[in-house]
Amino acid sequence: MPDMNNATATAAELAADHDFIQWVKYPTRESTMYWSQFAEQYPEKAQEMAEARRLVLLLSQEQAEDHSSDEDADLVWEQLQEAIQQDREHGRDDGPVFSLWGYTRRTWLSAAAVIILLLATSALLFTRQSAEPVTYATAYGEKRIIQLSDKSVIVLNANSSITIPEKWEKDEPRTVQLRGEAFFSVTQQPNRQQFIVKTSKGTEINVLGTEFNVYDRGQEDRVVLANGKVRLSATQNGKTRQLEMQPGDLVTVSAAGDLRHRRVDPDLYTAWQHNKVYFDDYTLREVGVLIEQQYGYKVEFSGKELSGQRITAFLEVKNPEDILHTLAETFELKITQQENTIYISSL
Repeated sequence: MPDMNNATATAAELAADHDFIQWVKYPTRESTMYWSQFAEQYPEKAQEMAEARRLVLLLSQEQAEDHSSDEDADLVWEQLQEAIQQDREHGRDDGPVFSLWGYTRRTWLSAAAVIILLLATSALLFTRQSAEPVTYATAYGEKRIIQLSDKSVIVLNANSSITIPEKWEKDEPRTVQLRGEAFFSVTQQPNRQQFIVKTSKGTEINVLGTEFNVYDRGQEDRVVLANGKVRLSATQNGKTRQLEMQPGDLVTVSAAGDLRHRRVDPDLYTAWQHNKVYFDDYTLREVGVLIEQQYGYKVEFSGKELSGQRITAFLEVKNPEDILHTLAETFELKITQQENTIYISSL
């Protein structure tokens, strides 16, 4: 019989429930029967179950691995205490923001468990006195997950920042300001309240409830829609251009406000959440820029001909060395490093 305690659980609480996690990651006939009965008995929990499942999958890269051992559970709690202590030392004990900095592939699942536990408790701990907007930022090589009070979730990529209102006004759009890159999973509100993402260049992405990725770096903005529907607006010299996006659309907005549209696989452009990277016919100079933006190194090539060569690849990346190793083998390059500068030349 379904547990009555789960009948009042939020999405974050379900995502922290051991039985729910095991069902999502390692479904059995018994667990599937249990959660199917739960869904039938409490149809009003469908949205929370969907959000909880999305959270579990989002925070877990290796869904086919063996179940965590008791030692893994102990490690989770140790990392939880370390994460709390680090946040206190850095003055970040101020809301539902969860740092993924420094976690390797081996400890990702434990880190995910820590984050899910924090998601379940953060709402009780989140109190602030100021009504000023709150800005969250990531360092080079760091990612953070932010759960908003409206149950929307933001995954903030490295070297990025986002400014969020302290409170959502029911009769006004939910507006956030992004610099860098982030993935948004927006929860639609009963009053169909709009959610607006603004980039540093003035591009606006207006949504109701959907999943999409926003890239705000260099000379252009880039928006990839995974699910739902958004209206993208760009204003330049007083002239506004708008475009309705459908799932699978990629739209780039130039510094001049020009919109370019094409169809893509959204999973490739949101894979950075899971420590993967997709080079879509990138020049090596563009790959170097990504390393600079994500990890804080300076990358120098021996010549324009070399930096202009192109690569299309989908890589699993734990650190910049994984990218550099692929470049070295593919193009027969010599790669050296002096302090914070990486030098790339032909053999």
